[in-house]
Amino acid sequence: MATLQKIRGKAGLLVGVIGVALLAFIVGDLLNSGHTFFNMNRNKIAVVNGKTITPEDFQAQVQTRTEEMQNMYRRQYGMSLPEGAASRINKEVYDQMVQEILLADATSEIGLSVSSEELADLLQGDNIVPMVKQQFVDPQTGVFSKDLLLNFLQMILDDDNSKYEGEMGQQIMRQREAWLNLEKTVKQQQLIGKYFALLSKSMAPNKLDLEAAYDGSKNSVDFAYAEQPYSSIADSTVVISESELKDLYNKEKKNFKQDEKREIKFFAVDIIPSQADYKMTEEKINNLKENFSTTKDIAGMLSFNTDVPYVDAYVAQRDMDPEMRKFAETAQIDEVYGPVFENESYKMYRLIGKSVAPDSVKVRHIMFPLQADAKIKAQMDSVLNVLKNGGDFEALAKQFSVDQNSAMNGGDLGWLTETAAVQFGQKFVSSSFNGGSGYFTVETPYGQHIVQVTERTASIPKAKVAQLVLNVRPSSETYSTLYNKVSSYIAENGKLESFEKNAKDKGFSLNTVELTPDDISVGMLNDGREIVKWAYKSDKGDISEIFNIENKFLVAALTDLTPAGYAPLKNVESYLKMKLMADKKADMIMKTLAEKAPKSLDTYASAMSSKIDTAKFVTFNTAVITGIGREPALCGLAPYASVNQLQGPVKGNNGVYVFSVTKKDESSVPMNAEMEKQKYEQMMYSLLSSQVMEVMKEKADIENNRVRFF
Repeated sequence: MATLQKIRGKAGLLVGVIGVALLAFIVGDLLNSGHTFFNMNRNKIAVVNGKTITPEDFQAQVQTRTEEMQNMYRRQYGMSLPEGAASRINKEVYDQMVQEILLADATSEIGLSVSSEELADLLQGDNIVPMVKQQFVDPQTGVFSKDLLLNFLQMILDDDNSKYEGEMGQQIMRQREAWLNLEKTVKQQQLIGKYFALLSKSMAPNKLDLEAAYDGSKNSVDFAYAEQPYSSIADSTVVISESELKDLYNKEKKNFKQDEKREIKFFAVDIIPSQADYKMTEEKINNLKENFSTTKDIAGMLSFNTDVPYVDAYVAQRDMDPEMRKFAETAQIDEVYGPVFENESYKMYRLIGKSVAPDSVKVRHIMFPLQADAKIKAQMDSVLNVLKNGGDFEALAKQFSVDQNSAMNGGDLGWLTETAAVQFGQKFVSSSFNGGSGYFTVETPYGQHIVQVTERTASIPKAKVAQLVLNVRPSSETYSTLYNKVSSYIAENGKLESFEKNAKDKGFSLNTVELTPDDISVGMLNDGREIVKWAYKSDKGDISEIFNIENKFLVAALTDLTPAGYAPLKNVESYLKMKLMADKKADMIMKTLAEKAPKSLDTYASAMSSKIDTAKFVTFNTAVITGIGREPALCGLAPYASVNQLQGPVKGNNGVYVFSVTKKDESSVPMNAEMEKQKYEQMMYSLLSSQVMEVMKEKADIENNRVRFF
């Protein structure tokens, strides 16, 4: 017993010793295995209500979204993704993944879901959503074709992958992945629709709500007014105490909640060509002129010597820029124009040829695999023979073409100019633009094709013009000179104080910017995400490395850190002072007016050193009064004031007002409860759509580590 009592007496010590031993064991094990709590936390993009977004999952979705956007830009604009797109895609994907978790939590908690049968109905049943329908439109009718959809699904969801090899197999896999993403999006939208509908029903208006909404627009008034703006009183005449600032800060503190912030000061140096670079580029193009003028292999020569790729195609003269068009219309074959300097480039033209031919052709095709195979050759010959004997081109394209994108549209490639068609090779271009009617076969880099031109535009003057363009760029010497200048400044001013103090003397203009973890742009820089990442990994007073962003050398210093929570008083002091200043100026104006005791709008206007103006069609629901601005106090009083009765003084947002209603129109249309209900519900749904996710985020437990990774 005594021993047991001693053990009990030492229990606290034993627990402590055992706890320390266990901690040492755990930490030692983690360190030995190459993991730490810090590293474990770092391997999370975010944790949302206990659910982890891993870097692997995040990157997979970013890659998918990037490919979708890249394809869209190529298809619609013929270009790659613009600068800054990667950072914005990262942000978009992060927001989407967070919203998916929040929505899943909210809907599962109340038992909302989308069943597999419901999803199938939305994707391929009787209630197919517009998002799917617009992808499968019959080119002949211009309307959705369910047969196209079902044939597409049968192909991409076929478990027998051996049917499709090489590029075709890869294309099928990409289309399958795109379809699965579309399924996910449709399911998500259906779930959101259900959830919002449920929330909307919970905010259904009662009789008083509908009457208030109707009354808010029932009375419309015109009024004459005089205003004394707060700007008429000098700020220096108004005294604001520290206690007043603190009291207002505490009263409105809930409005100052903010994310963690970083303040940086930075300068940027444009990387631009020197005069020597212009001279060097001019000399280079002059040295190339003889070869450019005489070479028989213009495409080969330009492949190594121009910044604008050579396109071996005839272009409509009407589509050329004025300078090139004038040259094409008047020059002889092989004549050369230039060099000339324009838009930071030196350029020359050489006329390769002229023609009169259709500007565009409408083409459809059936594509077979590229490899030489007797079976493929026999199948191609058989299809061509069927076509020549009146076969249905669209049906055959859907059945045999390995280009599934066009096969769904009956093989239709749409309208092509020579510039667009040249990717298929010169035989394709020649047969399409200069050939007759009927079918022709051609081999291209993509496959073997049976082609039919279904329409041609009228023939017009066209020309083939070779361009040799040299953009003036900063040379390596210029680059090094600018870089060394910036590098030397950092070396000599490695402390924050001297970094700020000496910048102006060295010709560097400092900019101050406050950053949040989700920022992408920094000042005027479209994509400053690397700077944001640096700021959130650094300590106050740190000076960054040299960033090369948007053709600028940029260096930043971290000048302040504000933790997440509520903005300190100093950060919102100017806002608080402005608000207190307006209140005090309003009191001063109203006191002066009371002492002068004006009796009419004219005498009020004189006392306010103002003039009489008018406002029209103001109702209780008016958000902004034309000529005045956002003044809810006037909107609340004017519709219910008596005509020709002086009202005020009224304290507003921008000044003190006195007014008199000159005209009042009361709607004679009786209240339509159903119409008011619809308007009310639309307003509530709009509010929900714009705010519900933000409210859910605010109430959720979210640990956002994205700035450490992307």
